[in-house]
Amino acid sequence: MGTQTLETTTSREPVSARGFERSQIVQVTHAGRVPYADAISWQQRRAAAVAAGSAPEVVVLLEHDPVYSQGRRGGREHVLRPLSAPVIDTDRGGDITFHGPGQLVVWPILRVRERQIGIASYVRGLEKAVRLTVEQFGIAAEAVPGRPGLWIGERKLASVGVRIQGGVSRHGLALNCDVDLAWFDDIRACGIEGASATSLSIEASRHISVEACAPMLAASFSDVFGLRLSMARWRGGD
Repeated sequence: MGTQTLETTTSREPVSARGFERSQIVQVTHAGRVPYADAISWQQRRAAAVAAGSAPEVVVLLEHDPVYSQGRRGGREHVLRPLSAPVIDTDRGGDITFHGPGQLVVWPILRVRERQIGIASYVRGLEKAVRLTVEQFGIAAEAVPGRPGLWIGERKLASVGVRIQGGVSRHGLALNCDVDLAWFDDIRACGIEGASATSLSIEASRHISVEACAPMLAASFSDVFGLRLSMARWRGGD
């Protein structure tokens, strides 16, 4: 899958914040693999447009080239050795984690304030959407109080880190499908001592791809938050 640039179409109908508030229809876009820095820049612009009422809400499903993202919680104290991929500082919650091929990243850009979704409920909803998805592969994972994400014992299967600004959500979740777990060896993922990363493929003892997970996770997200997802046209280039 080639690297792509992000650009989604917007609705041709007149838009307003109040109209989006009433609507349960949200766009969903499958972006493919997008460099993290490009994706974050696009995310910020789109979230600002959603907050201003000039673009519809959207759920973006994508992968990244290898990169480490650092949340607001810490500095570089959880980097254990020299890294083979760049570190990008972000304004999401949480600490450092890895993103790369084989990991499904989901960014819901939603008007959560007008939908009356509190941040704690939103995070729990993201975790539930992942749990419902992995159950379909025969995997039992759970949310752990004080440890955002989804866990199987001390093994972290999915990360959750969000930012709410202007009443609009950014960032979201990352589910390890068939990612190379060696990338996590150079960090203390999410700043948790003794924790390790795992993947759906490892836990299920069979290959489970991002492509297999993406529609299932989108459907689980839709069910958890009571939304109807409508496929948005996508324009991208190599």
